[in-house]
Amino acid sequence: MSEIIGNVLFGADQAVGSWMGRRLPDGALDPKAKYLGLIVDKRMAGAVAYQRFNGVHCEAAIVIENGRALTRSALHAIFFYPFNTMQAKAISVMVPSTNLQSLNLATKLGFTPEALIEFAAHDGSTLVVLKMFRDQCRWIENGQGQFGATGT
Repeated sequence: MSEIIGNVLFGADQAVGSWMGRRLPDGALDPKAKYLGLIVDKRMAGAVAYQRFNGVHCEAAIVIENGRALTRSALHAIFFYPFNTMQAKAISVMVPSTNLQSLNLATKLGFTPEALIEFAAHDGSTLVVLKMFRDQCRWIENGQGQFGATGT
C-alpha cells in the first residue's frame, strides 16, 4: 500500500520505477530496487532508486524534474531510508562527467568524488562515482552532521 508523507511517496515501487526508467538515459534499473517518489503539485517531480544493496553499501539513482521536490523533509527521507531503514554504511551515485547539473547537486548534498571510470557513461564520457558515508550525512539526525543543516 502506498502512502504520501509530506511530499514523499512510499510503497509505490512499480509506479515510481516505471516513471524513473522512462527518464534515465539507459532506462536500466535493478529489478530489486526500492524507490521513493517526490511529489510536487500532486504530480511526480522526482524519484530515487536504491539498488544493488550488499549489506553495507547501495547505489542510488536520482531523477529530479522539479527542484521544489527537494524539501528538507524530502532530503531527510532520501537519506534516512538507506542509512536507517536499510542500515547501509555508505551510498554511491554515478554521474556522467558531462552532466554538470547533477554533479553540482550531488556535491551540494554531501557526496564526494571517489573514482573516475573512463568511457563508461551512456554518452561515452567519464563516469564519476561519488560516495557518502552515514556518519558524514547532514540530512539525518544520527549522522555526524546536523539534520537540516544549511545547503541544498
